[in-house]
Amino acid sequence: MDREKIALRLTEERAKIGFSQADFARKLDISREGLRLYETGQREIGAEFLARAVTLGVDVQYILCGMRSTNLAKVEQAVGAAPLQVINGGVSGVGIAHSGANISVVNTQRHVTRTTVKTVPGETHISDEQKVALQGLVKDVVDAEQKLKQKPKSYQAVWGALNAHCKVSQYALIASADFEKAQKYLNQWMGRLHSMATAPVKDGDTWRKRHYAYIKINSKSPEDAAVVSQYMIKNFKATSLTELSNDQLDKVYRYVAGRRSTKK
Repeated sequence: MDREKIALRLTEERAKIGFSQADFARKLDISREGLRLYETGQREIGAEFLARAVTLGVDVQYILCGMRSTNLAKVEQAVGAAPLQVINGGVSGVGIAHSGANISVVNTQRHVTRTTVKTVPGETHISDEQKVALQGLVKDVVDAEQKLKQKPKSYQAVWGALNAHCKVSQYALIASADFEKAQKYLNQWMGRLHSMATAPVKDGDTWRKRHYAYIKINSKSPEDAAVVSQYMIKNFKATSLTELSNDQLDKVYRYVAGRRSTKK
């Protein structure tokens, strides 16, 4: 089995059910560092870990072979009713004992030998690299929410909003053609957060307004405005200054200032 793809799907499942890395590790009674090693593919995932993960709503079959389980709800209900006992330690066939009976969580031997799951960039859905990019943006949004809001949005809420915006049930089903749409949505979210009064600023409350004014004054001509717009779209997938985070706005400011100095 491809350890890197398994690690990616584990990270995806954790985010899908709305757990931070720290909370997920605590629920599974492992260290955060141990979970990090699993999610980066540096350590092979064991059967006991998977047996515990299924009780939290994790689709173990999807993690191991890339195919969604059709009876996940039944497995969760049955396994969650009593303490777990791992029968065999190999991830090629994980079994769990419960009330004297075996519940088959996943048997990957058949799927691994007969099925190849591969997402190719440019085809129907977003690629693995694009998934990682969206995961990073969602993390940035959640981190900013926690820093700037009294009632911040959770991972689950942010993923849910993104999925609704892209009209999919889960972000892995976002069409490759809609990847930039998803990026823009999350960047706009970040821009709104950084525009809040509680957002940290560098020179007081008027910092962003001064940057807006400088950029607009020095890009009045249609040619300059078009160049700045292209710079924002290319680097930040943003079409408006208000969509930018403080760091992104500062980069646009410096870009405009650099263009202005070369014209003198």
